Amino acid sequence: MLTSEDLAADLAAAVGGPEIYAVYQPQVSLETGSIVAAEALCRWEHPSYGDIDPETMIAVAERSGVIHALGRRMLAEGLRAQAEWHESSRPWAVAVNVSPLQFADDSFATHVAEEYRRRRAASGALIVELTSDEAVDDPVVLAQLRSLGEIGVEVSLSGYGEGSLPFQSVPRPPLTEVKIPGRLVRSADGPALASLREAVTIAHDAGLRVVAEGVETLTHLDVAVELGCDRVQGFLIRHPDSEIAFPGSGAPN
Repeated sequence: MLTSEDLAADLAAAVGGPEIYAVYQPQVSLETGSIVAAEALCRWEHPSYGDIDPETMIAVAERSGVIHALGRRMLAEGLRAQAEWHESSRPWAVAVNVSPLQFADDSFATHVAEEYRRRRAASGALIVELTSDEAVDDPVVLAQLRSLGEIGVEVSLSGYGEGSLPFQSVPRPPLTEVKIPGRLVRSADGPALASLREAVTIAHDAGLRVVAEGVETLTHLDVAVELGCDRVQGFLIRHPDSEIAFPGSGAPN
């Protein structure tokens, strides 16, 4: 029987090899209809068990401490891809997910800054996406994020609208963007829609960009437009793609 301990040992061994790879899901601007960014999503193809569920992989990585090495791997993959896009006249930003546990490493922000400078990435080319609103309540984390913001790294907060952080308490800076989960977008109607619209207004008043995730149908796209979101992401736009074979611009018909 496969145990989390088995997976932890296998993940630690795999983190530097081809079993671990990134796929990319684009974000489209609702103003221009063009791709403007892509989120790097970590995947693990286990040689014996096949594709490991991403949530299981991240949970194992966080419990075992492998999350630090895995996070650095995804940062490197994301910045490499962003450089390739830039060289092929596709000036998209790349978003890389960051677990709150990664900030426990005092060298985290320094490492991100060093990689960012080494790649000579343009301002706004990298988006650090926080996977928990707990991070923005921690003054140590905020200090690290502000230092990254000073060199042009943008900061995004996922789960906007469903966490414990009140809308009015979202810190700006260091945040530049918030993301509304697909679950909320897909179920938005009546009072829920009005509440989300208020949340989008609060974010815009704070100078933040708003992304609607999990957009799978034209109805969901209509909801994102009605909410006043700036960008959308989801299967309607494109499934995550390891080949990064996206058109230069434009949303799907």
